[in-house]
Amino acid sequence: MELTRKELYDLVWSEPITTLCKRFGLSDNGLRKHCKAMNVPTPPTGYWAKKKAGYKTVIPVLPVKDQGKKQHTVLHEVDINEDKRVDISTPLNRFKARELEIASGDTTSFVVPEVLYAIDPLIIDTKEKHRQEDENIHLSRNPYKSKINVTLNLYVDDKSLNRALLIYETIIKALRSRGHNIRIKDEKTYAVVNGEEMQINISERRKQDPITESHGFRTFSFCGELIFSVDYNYYHKSTFNDTKFTKLEDKIVTIIANLEIHSEQIKEKRIESERRAKIREEEERIRHEFEKKQKKELKEFKSLFSMAERLHKTNVLRQYISTYEQFILDQGVMNEEISEKLKWAKEKADWLDPFISKEDNYLDGYEIEDILRPVCPKSNSLSYQDYSTSNYSFWSNPFRKK
Repeated sequence: MELTRKELYDLVWSEPITTLCKRFGLSDNGLRKHCKAMNVPTPPTGYWAKKKAGYKTVIPVLPVKDQGKKQHTVLHEVDINEDKRVDISTPLNRFKARELEIASGDTTSFVVPEVLYAIDPLIIDTKEKHRQEDENIHLSRNPYKSKINVTLNLYVDDKSLNRALLIYETIIKALRSRGHNIRIKDEKTYAVVNGEEMQINISERRKQDPITESHGFRTFSFCGELIFSVDYNYYHKSTFNDTKFTKLEDKIVTIIANLEIHSEQIKEKRIESERRAKIREEEERIRHEFEKKQKKELKEFKSLFSMAERLHKTNVLRQYISTYEQFILDQGVMNEEISEKLKWAKEKADWLDPFISKEDNYLDGYEIEDILRPVCPKSNSLSYQDYSTSNYSFWSNPFRKK
């Protein structure tokens, strides 16, 4: 709203400055600057407290109009009920946000049961495979042995087998409940999340046994601590393991959340990589097309230049023939032999002319470019050039006779 000096004066003396500041979204100092710019007196500190307590207060008179001061000002009202609180809490990262999103839904599939009821063929085959690895003669005769297909990657002691299978089974159920799956390929286990494959396995940590005096070498034994490993690629790996205060069974939600987020990141990188590859292919295609066209243009230009050069040399040749003929006529030595030579020369000029290209039984076997190319003498040749009459040519010197 636009206020005059009198309106601003009435306003600041009608209610506390703090109330007006909230109303117009200004600081105390900001509102007082408006008043000072228009030479409007403001209530002193403690004015409203004295007035509320019943003490006598004095309101100063608005000074006369000052030509050097502003006569109007504009103040914008704001909604004093609007909540202006700023959220200063740290935003959740993608992994934690996904964990909370999964935990807020149905987590029945994420709870590891206490008893293993092997129903999934992968769990059944994996358990049977570990049983067959025992050297017990009775197990080696088990008729089920030949029916085992693919198995999960599991590297644990027999004591931890059921627990590891329970965790594996829960992870498989959790993945499938989220629309993902498990795949066995080349004897390796992969979690297929968002179409991306990530190699997984469960292993048991080994602890080093004390060095024995009798043997003097180190041995290792299983300690019961399970580790769930995920290989996203050759250089990126994540592990989730038992700790002193937590068990792997309590981290199923975290494992699934990490698999999903990493699969999304892998997919984003793959899509970006494919996009860049397409750009490179397109740039390469454009470059090849340009080079192809460049070679074609160069070839065509050389052809054009060659024809122009042929025409130029044809005109030079005809000019020479014409000048030679005129010289003979001026000398009055024209005879049948010279006439035949001039006719022969004009036919060769027609053969060289790119617009006539008259056939010639003798010269057609040569490349015109080779004939027109100047002969460069050898740099190491110091032989004396012989200008004797034995090298006489009819066209080399019209003054010389045979």
